[in-house]
Amino acid sequence: MTINPISSNLIDILSTDSRITALREVAGVTDSDFGSVLAETFATAVQEDRADKTSAIELLTGESDDLAGLLLDAQRAELSLNLALQVRNKLMDAYDEILRTQV
Repeated sequence: MTINPISSNLIDILSTDSRITALREVAGVTDSDFGSVLAETFATAVQEDRADKTSAIELLTGESDDLAGLLLDAQRAELSLNLALQVRNKLMDAYDEILRTQV
């Protein structure tokens, strides 16, 4: 049995800075400001909701017959909304924790 050593590439990928950079690239976030990340999260939720509504209207008016696309858009919109709500809930929890902190 041969054991291959860990490559330096893998170590770079597993480092914290490169993980954050990779997540930013996947999310499409270029700015490091927390407010911009939060705004991007909510903007994505709004875009997905609009795409879902557009797909539903197209299906109902007969412009499209892509039921699978409608279901995918609805699922994406639901997931985006859930993400936005979870981010909001975590922010509110952090704010409440800060208010409870005794100085």
